[in-house]
Amino acid sequence: MHPVIVQTKFFALNTLWIFIAIGILFGTHFLIKLSVRNGLKLQFISDNGWKMIFWSIVGARIFNILINLDTYFYEFSFKTLAQTLFIWDKGLNLWGAVIAFVIYFYQLCKEKDQDFFKWMDVMVPSAIVLLAVSHIGAFFDGINYGKPTDLPWGVNFENFQIKYTVPIHPTQIYAFIYSSAIAAALIGAKRLQKIIKLQKKGFIALSGVAAYNIFRFLEDFLRGDDVYLLFGQIRSTMVLSAITVIAASVILYLRYNNGRKNSKPKSKK
Repeated sequence: MHPVIVQTKFFALNTLWIFIAIGILFGTHFLIKLSVRNGLKLQFISDNGWKMIFWSIVGARIFNILINLDTYFYEFSFKTLAQTLFIWDKGLNLWGAVIAFVIYFYQLCKEKDQDFFKWMDVMVPSAIVLLAVSHIGAFFDGINYGKPTDLPWGVNFENFQIKYTVPIHPTQIYAFIYSSAIAAALIGAKRLQKIIKLQKKGFIALSGVAAYNIFRFLEDFLRGDDVYLLFGQIRSTMVLSAITVIAASVILYLRYNNGRKNSKPKSKK
């Protein structure tokens, strides 16, 4: 485990940030490729890209602060208020970033007269590529770790932040594997759509969101890191994953059924 790849007396370069940067590069590559394939204008992204990144970071930070209020506000002072702005402490939450991005991007698409679901069909696979690479960074950083295991591929982490000193599940590697598989399936999903004759916009995005969160839900059974527990038993991330799967499935079902009804020829009286 190598959480810091370069360290001097002036700064430290975290391995996690390196892999997130690599993930952004790969994600951007597939975003461009899929956008061109689907006839979308990349200028829309280039004109608004920094705003999307900004609001995603804001959402990720706010969400992380809300679920860790005791950590950030152990006392109310100028110092603790200032610390909320120090995003380099890796205090960013994925759920917050996703929620903020989707809200902002939906409003932006309405304002600029863009097809939200058509854009989502290229953004979701690209985002899952980014996540897949960032999971490797999480492994080196020692976050998102698993529970103890007797399986031969259990790993030991030399990190005081990890509460286990025995081999544990490499849940970050599990996440990399299923994320890569889902991303590959979504990138090639156009052919699948033609086979099952389902051309409705949003199919790729909603299927990808549902699939990723199903695996994310299952991953939580093996996770050993600390998160907020509902009723002292249920991991909050499991609830969020379950809600996301249900919401994506319902929206997909409604869009598919409406598409079938609208495609039926009207009977002549």
